[in-house]
Amino acid sequence: MSDGPHRSLPLRKHWKTLAERAAKEAYPVNEVGEAFAHALKKEFLEAPLAEICQILDGKGQVSFFSDTQIERLEELRGSYRGSSAGNTLIDCAIDTLNAGITGKPASIIVLRDALAGYSFNASRSIEEHYLREAGSRDANFVRNRLGAAFQQCNFENIAGEMLAGSAGHSTIKSLPRNLGIDAGPQL
Repeated sequence: MSDGPHRSLPLRKHWKTLAERAAKEAYPVNEVGEAFAHALKKEFLEAPLAEICQILDGKGQVSFFSDTQIERLEELRGSYRGSSAGNTLIDCAIDTLNAGITGKPASIIVLRDALAGYSFNASRSIEEHYLREAGSRDANFVRNRLGAAFQQCNFENIAGEMLAGSAGHSTIKSLPRNLGIDAGPQL
């Protein structure tokens, strides 16, 4: 347990990094937020974002009815059965089509809502893991830090960056690290 509960977290590496930052007071909340945005971008890399944007734009098969677009989304779901991020994105796309929104605004709304919903679920998973492994005091601390980072995340900006990058396949940079002597936490 000396390494911390984030090591045994049953999620991908980028979520472990987020959990580590949330659990350590040395990281300010804005750096926890950076890790949140980074983890979300990494998670949604494998999601069918480009295909969903094409369906929402009506490219490929032109239709004035959302029923055919929903059918295409459900067909797409079959290709991404194991992807939680992909299924979240498809669910949000269906909700947006049912609300009558299509085109580029729909793509931003879909991705924004999927990012927010997925981050809530990931935060809950991290908190539950900390509750089991480290106790309620540490779990409450992690929950509060993740909640503060969640409040600072601008999901619409993250969605815009991802959509802009999806045209030319985005390259996600690694998280910045504080390596210099003056780059530590504020005193």
